[in-house]
Amino acid sequence: MPSITVLIADNLKSLLQIEKTFLMRAGVEVLTAENGVRAVELAREKVPRLILLDLEMPQMDGAAACAAMRRDPSLAITPILIMSSTDSPEIRDRCLRGGCTEFVVKPRRPEELLAIVVRILSVKERKALRVRVVFNVRGDLAHRPILGKATNLSATGLLLLSDKTLPLGSVIELEFAVPKTNHPVKVKGRVVRVGWNADRASEAGIHFIDLSQTDQQEILDFTSP
Repeated sequence: MPSITVLIADNLKSLLQIEKTFLMRAGVEVLTAENGVRAVELAREKVPRLILLDLEMPQMDGAAACAAMRRDPSLAITPILIMSSTDSPEIRDRCLRGGCTEFVVKPRRPEELLAIVVRILSVKERKALRVRVVFNVRGDLAHRPILGKATNLSATGLLLLSDKTLPLGSVIELEFAVPKTNHPVKVKGRVVRVGWNADRASEAGIHFIDLSQTDQQEILDFTSP
């Protein structure tokens, strides 16, 4: 497994140390935080590849910390998992509305936590598949559909590649089909990050605004192994 940086936030010091030690033995660089406020600070400073948040934390819980991270353009499409010792539809819905990539019941053993990290890495490989996207910028007088491609598809957003440079903060309307099932998705998204890749193609990090629960589940089914 390639070396990656993972941020784990948990208010139980003993459990946090066990998790850190186990993942480091597996070759993972681990950052730790004992509350939500510190987790947000570390995430903004280090921009880890993967973030694992305990829901029950002091000062700021996992759902609130996740929402704060999503407002940072550099963390808009970072995989964020929220873990909780209890599960209910209300808790799960609150975490997903906070912008988490996935909600999971807190693992009982360190090996299970490592399995989650490995699974997310394999998910990222699937998300590297390029998806054809038709989009247009809201408010554009021409309102002409533009063809692009997307990678890093998740239930919270995607990375859009196209010949058009999109203004930061602009809202676009997207249409695409989920791979394998060809489930059609029509959704609005906000441009939270802009840049260029090695081929000098325009890249835009898109955060979904009004993704339906049905479309969200279809994307989750695709990105889950």
